[in-house]
Amino acid sequence: MAEPFLSPVNASLSVLAENSAHNGKLLHSLSNKLLPIVVFSQLALRRCEDDQLKRQLEKILGAAEQARDILVEIRSLHAERNP
Repeated sequence: MAEPFLSPVNASLSVLAENSAHNGKLLHSLSNKLLPIVVFSQLALRRCEDDQLKRQLEKILGAAEQARDILVEIRSLHAERNP
């Protein structure tokens, strides 16, 4: 069921890794948008005493960290393709 979604995603990631200064700027902008999500969810987790809210914050943080890891991979591909 997820396969039809994966193909367009992989195609989009490949386009981002292609030779373009604009794509490099886009990757940088996306990274900047993720930073406050990671930082503020970490801060909220440290202060949180509610177990249900803590689980929700952990999901937010986990998703943001996964997105950050994807951006790191795309940046690596971008750097490899654009020495």
